[in-house]
Amino acid sequence: MIAHARSYKRNQVSRAEVLTAIGRFHDEYKIKRVTASLDEIENYTSDIWLVDDDLHIPGDLELAHECAYLLVVLGDLVVDGVYGDSDDPESFLLVTGNMRARDVVTAGWLEVHGDLSTDRLIGDYNDCGAYIGGDVHAQLFYGEHHHFTIGGALSANAVIGRPSLEIATPPAVIDIDDLRMLEHFDRDLLRVFDDHDDDGNAITYVDGFRDFREPKRRVYAGLPFRAAETRDN
Repeated sequence: MIAHARSYKRNQVSRAEVLTAIGRFHDEYKIKRVTASLDEIENYTSDIWLVDDDLHIPGDLELAHECAYLLVVLGDLVVDGVYGDSDDPESFLLVTGNMRARDVVTAGWLEVHGDLSTDRLIGDYNDCGAYIGGDVHAQLFYGEHHHFTIGGALSANAVIGRPSLEIATPPAVIDIDDLRMLEHFDRDLLRVFDDHDDDGNAITYVDGFRDFREPKRRVYAGLPFRAAETRDN
């Protein structure tokens, strides 16, 4: 159970409160989707949770593990560990303030009205999307095929791939077949080929990730993408 959160299924949150809260969503689709679910939520294994102020999670926050179909935080959200959501089952997060987490892996509907600050920001699949109204600060951003809308600026040491990104000023990117990938990821995470050119000189090719599940596993485990690095957990 999420500390200080009120439950819809336990009658701690009224339907009117839920409707008022989701009226803050940026996208009409999400408002309609959650509204329609209110008549079916009793059949769900998940619940709707409402936090009336700031929320601090001392460890990880995985919406599926918390049985959260929707989590609304009317304030700032701080997650000391990794934040994760999913598209199957579908989940929603709405934060009206700022959000900070050690790492973020988002496959579901993530919406933050303020700034988002994290070490690694990872998108996962393309069924849902993320909306950040303010700035995004990250050490590494890999959007995969997930759609991100950022109202402010994106400040990242490395933007990997060509993310599905709606932003005023698109960032410079490192393509997944760029040799600079080896500066950010261990070779065993990547498809790397060593060869020789026509003059016999050694050359190396990179062709993206071997299996995207392994970088995600490292994020959830708090492990670096490069073994030479250390991380403060």
